[in-house]
Amino acid sequence: MSFNQNINKYWNYLEQKYPAPIYVGQVKYMEFEDLKKAIDSKNENYLKKIIKNMYVKREAYILRNSAKKKLKETILDLANHYKKTKKTSFHKMLDRAPNFHRVIDKDITRKYSLFAIKHSFYFYNWNIKSKLEKKLKEGVYRHWRYVKSLAGNGKNQFEKNIPSNKQIDRLQIVRYPAGGGELRDHVDPRKNQRIVSGIIMSKIGEDFLKGGFYFKSTKTKKINIEKRLELGDAVIFYGSIAHGVEKVDPQEKLSWKSNKGRWFIGMFVNDSDHVYKRQTAKDLTGSVESKY
Repeated sequence: MSFNQNINKYWNYLEQKYPAPIYVGQVKYMEFEDLKKAIDSKNENYLKKIIKNMYVKREAYILRNSAKKKLKETILDLANHYKKTKKTSFHKMLDRAPNFHRVIDKDITRKYSLFAIKHSFYFYNWNIKSKLEKKLKEGVYRHWRYVKSLAGNGKNQFEKNIPSNKQIDRLQIVRYPAGGGELRDHVDPRKNQRIVSGIIMSKIGEDFLKGGFYFKSTKTKKINIEKRLELGDAVIFYGSIAHGVEKVDPQEKLSWKSNKGRWFIGMFVNDSDHVYKRQTAKDLTGSVESKY
């Protein structure tokens, strides 16, 4: 049995034996380089301990130095280029879908499965052509391939897929704008990707002053971990743990033209729109009509 099959088998064992975690336990630090070395050396015992901690003990990890800090320049340059050259739009995940960006305000968010106030820039591997797009992909996948492996997928699984293959990789640059950018309590589907991961591209106290990423630790309690995060860190956790983004600098006036706010890179293996009743994230607040 291969390394990936062994990891996947262990996940399946835990998922059958224990209920899925709902609330976070501890949030611990780990160096990305340590995870990378464990996967490169196929250190199954080390990795199984992390997996058990994530699933059974409900632990989340702040992966230090998952991306280079200069990746922020790349995402800002890409976002500015898309804002200048493309109008805000929407495209379903079908073959030949373009990269695009969309301002998601309080009205448009009702069309989605989650309540979020954000400006998102969407990138698909079949469209990665420009120098900036290639730098984005390179900067994200040096981290993401290892998270995929920890989650029981192959390092390169789904990477070359197109929508008609049913599951696809999608990268998303996100700005939660100053003036109330947010993402309300939700969970993510585990069908294609057990472990949720996102790369931090802003620092609280410098880029914004209030709000940021949180986990639910009980039904009524949130743990905001933003002050523990540094530029280039990633946060990884099992997708059934409730989480969100508290309103970013709600005291300010919201502007879709500026770059003020909290920047973040999301990466997810999505069911494409070729999948009937595809699984999406699930809102926990009743803010939108759930499609999960």
